[in-house]
Amino acid sequence: MLYPQSNRCRSVLNLNGIWCFKTVEPDFVPTMPVEDARPMPVPASMNEIVTDKATRDHEGKVVYEREFSLPVREGERYRLRIGATSHRCEIYLNGKKVGAGINGFYPIDLPLDEIKDVNRLSVVIDNRLSDTTLPVGEMVDGRQVYHQDFYNFTGIHRDVMVYSVPENHIRDIVVNTVVGGDYSRITVSVDTDSKVVSYVVRNMDGKVVAESNSGELRIESPEKWSTRNPYLYTLTVETDTDCYTETFGIRKVEVKDGKFLLNDEPVYFKGFGMHEDFHVLGKGASDAVNVRNFECLKWINANSFRTSHYPYSEEIMNLADRYGFLVIDEVPAVGMNRFTGVKVFSGEKALVTERTKELHKELVSQLIARDKNHPSVVMYSVGNEPTAEEDECYDYFKEILEHARSLTNMPLTFVHCAFEEEDKCSSLPDVICLNRYYAWYYNHHGDLSDVERYLPDELKRFYARTGKPMIISEYGADTLEGFHSLPSESFSEEFQEEFVEAYSKVFDSLDFVIGEHVWNFADFKTKQGATRVRGNRKGVFTRDRQPKLVAHYLKKRWDKK
Repeated sequence: MLYPQSNRCRSVLNLNGIWCFKTVEPDFVPTMPVEDARPMPVPASMNEIVTDKATRDHEGKVVYEREFSLPVREGERYRLRIGATSHRCEIYLNGKKVGAGINGFYPIDLPLDEIKDVNRLSVVIDNRLSDTTLPVGEMVDGRQVYHQDFYNFTGIHRDVMVYSVPENHIRDIVVNTVVGGDYSRITVSVDTDSKVVSYVVRNMDGKVVAESNSGELRIESPEKWSTRNPYLYTLTVETDTDCYTETFGIRKVEVKDGKFLLNDEPVYFKGFGMHEDFHVLGKGASDAVNVRNFECLKWINANSFRTSHYPYSEEIMNLADRYGFLVIDEVPAVGMNRFTGVKVFSGEKALVTERTKELHKELVSQLIARDKNHPSVVMYSVGNEPTAEEDECYDYFKEILEHARSLTNMPLTFVHCAFEEEDKCSSLPDVICLNRYYAWYYNHHGDLSDVERYLPDELKRFYARTGKPMIISEYGADTLEGFHSLPSESFSEEFQEEFVEAYSKVFDSLDFVIGEHVWNFADFKTKQGATRVRGNRKGVFTRDRQPKLVAHYLKKRWDKK
């Protein structure tokens, strides 16, 4: 799954900008140009743009439409690439259906075979969630209900491009690296109908360090990719009709003896769960916001993040490679819970069905296919907070993890929230990721003594039962920026700092805890609720990326970890 690239064999036309937009009926088909449409920016979430509640809260289908033109040349083929729409969509060219998207966080890449002088591109998006979507959702009393704690944004959220490729083009490149003593062996697989003429690897200075006319190469005295030295090589593959340049890093990842090892050195994960979320843009991709995020991450001395709770844009993954961040790459299997005592994985009212499982497997396959060459990706997460108290949850995730292991040798996890005495699934992953909210959602709200009283013993029980290293993948307290209290009380900036400090003391006392990811990097939008005042406010940074008081504590702490 190659990202569009301009070179001497290929070209790219970016279709971002102002499109036409309209809410439509369930049976809508764009046989004619949309009438009475309103302007809508792409990429962006329409919910953050409009000013009327009816459109903002629309449940169902919407259409995005625009025209484009491009030259038609002999021997060239055109393809459409939409980075993501939320959620399922159907794509039409000049009123004829040419493809569809099955998920709101994956690229759609399909051929455009009937190009005219002027072309009308229509994208019909359905934002409703069900057992055939991830995240999952359900209809209750005629209304959409979803169980994840982030807003169900609607829109074309990532870049839209039309790009050209030669008739016999390179469809995919897989780069596998093996670190030897003083060399690295590179094995390259190319999916193409043409003959590969050459493989050339260059270092960051542009110097050729390996070349071959086969897919086997050797780099002497390689620079290894790490958080301190995110060294990247570029591989150029040329066939007799096409060429493509792929970036990769050389590094070794291993879970061994209760440690997570990068290049044979233990790693302690310092960072956050995050969201693609920003004022006005919603989930819309922005290079400026992405770079600001990474600058904040570097400032606070973080070294990692989880793509909670869905794959992030390819542009973010590229930046993680360049900045040197470890990424726990998560599929959008979130919302597999009700917190109501009703069965989720079985029974007449099951939220998760066989149809869900088949989609889940497909999205695991697509994620690994998309992100396989990123050195920043050091672990895949196949889900977040399922109802792990159910026997059927064990069977379900055992099958999902077996599928993932057939596709990658990377460590695998999924994120737990069930308590140790109830959790039936902690034997399955390679690393246990655990979300915990003592003194916030659990036991006695605001009483930080609960952290020391309950958390260490529970973590020790998990480790005694599994022997597996553990990352605390979520912990945090909602905090209103500018609200101060002496002595501290919940929702104040002082309480958030004391909350994180209390958890830190527990982590430092347990050598099997190999990482801490605060929830969340920045405040983000959620559906309305009595506990959500303008969204989830657990951010260490505000939604506009300014630090709260706790950020300065974490900056000092992580500088020493």
